[in-house]
Amino acid sequence: MLKFNVSKPLPLFSKWIALVLLVSVTSIAHTQTASDIMLVKQTSFYTPERYYKRAGNNDSILQTQHKNVIAAWNPFALAMKGSMFIYQHVLTQQLSRKCPYEISCSNYSKHAIHEFGLIKGMFVSADRLLRCNRLSASDISPLDIDLRTGAITDDLNKYR
Repeated sequence: MLKFNVSKPLPLFSKWIALVLLVSVTSIAHTQTASDIMLVKQTSFYTPERYYKRAGNNDSILQTQHKNVIAAWNPFALAMKGSMFIYQHVLTQQLSRKCPYEISCSNYSKHAIHEFGLIKGMFVSADRLLRCNRLSASDISPLDIDLRTGAITDDLNKYR
């Protein structure tokens, strides 16, 4: 059986060799070849700008639609709209996934709450969020898929 004596420190020369070896291995691991760079340039990433140009993904629901000052500056409504804005423009850019639906789930939620009110809109939004995954995509009717974009269309009129 091999036993190591940890009470003796490594000589200074051995420490330098270990440091040089560590630096060289790290620099080799981080080098990018020309083929890697070309692969990244040729890949069509789904940028947030392109994502929000899809149908129904707009900020019109976030706009104030009331003439009454109290209704326009309602703290609860402003907090909800602000949190939705932060989620859409900050957090979704950090999450690397693509929504399979034509209208993103957050925009769908905004439209549902605007269309049906807070209670029914939250239930409709919860239903949509539960269906926004790869497992439930197998239950989608082929008639609900837009042939031009390949995205799933989900109309709010289903819930009337």
